[in-house]
Amino acid sequence: MSPGYSATSTDDPFDPARYVMAESVGYLISRAKNTLAHSIEQEVSELDITHAQASCLIMLSSGRASTVTDLGRELNTDMGSITRLLSRMEKRGLIERTRRDDDRRVLDVTLTPAGHALAAQLPTVFCKVMAHHFRGFSAEEIETLRSMLRRVICNNSG
Repeated sequence: MSPGYSATSTDDPFDPARYVMAESVGYLISRAKNTLAHSIEQEVSELDITHAQASCLIMLSSGRASTVTDLGRELNTDMGSITRLLSRMEKRGLIERTRRDDDRRVLDVTLTPAGHALAAQLPTVFCKVMAHHFRGFSAEEIETLRSMLRRVICNNSG
């Protein structure tokens, strides 16, 4: 049976006539994401940060993001929410924001030493959560899932 659809003779896995929300690939991906996010939220609360703050720290420390705009895009969050999040992180001494001299519209975001120290702890936390939720999965199954998710993401960009 195709995920998200009841069995019929048609081969179209996205036939609206066969749609079953609770088995929909989109619904299941969303539920899995929410489950992982909740577990990460619980784990990082011991470090006195939120999941969103942890994600920002990881993005900055890995070089995946370096500006407020980068963070908004990578975290799929509106600029107002990112600004409020970064304000809280700046007050805690985890990040610094600076305007570029050549383009005052661009705000660079950098980790402070305290931010780097906290970011260094996060891979262990994230991996602990992933190991728990993916127990029983083989390395091959996890790589297949990664590959499939990359394809879904790539299909959105073209």
